[in-house]
Amino acid sequence: MSQEDRPNELADKTRELLHGSLKHVRAAALAAALIPLASVAASKPVVEQCPSGVCPPPPAFTVPSPCDFITSGGFVFADPPTAKATFGAHGGCKHGAFWGHVNYVDHGGAHPYHVNSTEITGYLINPDFPNARDICGWARTNDNEVVRFRVRLEDNGEPGILDTFGIRLSNGYLVTRRPLGDGGPGGGNVQLHGANPSSTAPSPEPTEEEMCGDLLTP
Repeated sequence: MSQEDRPNELADKTRELLHGSLKHVRAAALAAALIPLASVAASKPVVEQCPSGVCPPPPAFTVPSPCDFITSGGFVFADPPTAKATFGAHGGCKHGAFWGHVNYVDHGGAHPYHVNSTEITGYLINPDFPNARDICGWARTNDNEVVRFRVRLEDNGEPGILDTFGIRLSNGYLVTRRPLGDGGPGGGNVQLHGANPSSTAPSPEPTEEEMCGDLLTP
């Protein structure tokens, strides 16, 4: 039966059941008839979006457990692709708090755009990308702005030509995740380090929103 025929079937069943002889039988039968049809109609948008009919929730970013830390430095080509952007970024957990620093300079445009972190508020992992970490915090720019930032770093082995970097700011600035040095030699390196006795996470663990506000991963 097509989606277009279901409303007509629903109306016919309603009239048929309401003319029955027993009130309680009519009510029970009507409920049994309406529930499957209503559920089909209500689930239609879900089926269209998710082939299985059930949309899984997006992976949650959380503080790594056990917590660790990441260090990095190098350059990427921002937008437009000829604009070189250099960075140094590190972050993690230390003695029950977040730790790190982000320094980023976009050399495109009339003058370099400099972002220098003033506070680290989050260090996160997405379980689908075990080699990547996000660092969130507050920064000041050389345009005298105070912005929230979210940096994405991924360590894909040595040498660092497969490592990636991305940055998003609360003022709309965005460099999506991309290979260091455009995948060429000399682009830098991202190094993910294992947990140690000092890399303990905050307790209780903050939520992604508490750590990064409404900034999505770049």
